[in-house]
Amino acid sequence: MFANPFQASRAYASTALESMIADASPARLTLMLHDGLLEAIHRARLGMLSGDMAGKGEAVGKALAILGDGLAPTLDRERGGDIAANLGALYEYMVARLSLASLRNDVEALDAVGTLVRELREGWSELCARESEQASERALAARAAATGARLGAV
Repeated sequence: MFANPFQASRAYASTALESMIADASPARLTLMLHDGLLEAIHRARLGMLSGDMAGKGEAVGKALAILGDGLAPTLDRERGGDIAANLGALYEYMVARLSLASLRNDVEALDAVGTLVRELREGWSELCARESEQASERALAARAAATGARLGAV
């Protein structure tokens, strides 16, 4: 089917990612966006340090897209109240800081944004862990109820 093992590997990875996205909760998707943002910031940092301006530019562009097109539009400012407003302001700050960091080749500014993203990611990770734990508890309760129903029918 695939002549090149690399092509097969990429096809598998793409399929696996699509499956993860399709099955993910909103919190899990947000966590994945934070992971992508951290990866882009890391690649931008490497580009700055190595003098790869094209790589830096591509990575900063990806980070800005994740913030502007991935994270910011998911904020429900009506239901989210102050939390959504504060996150929106933080995302705007990160966009400005990343833009200036890219313009000035400022590794420290990239690192500062990376620190903020890691802190946010930690919160989303905890939320996802709680969601997973609750889903497990619901599955166990459903299994116990089904087992009880079968035993009662006997």
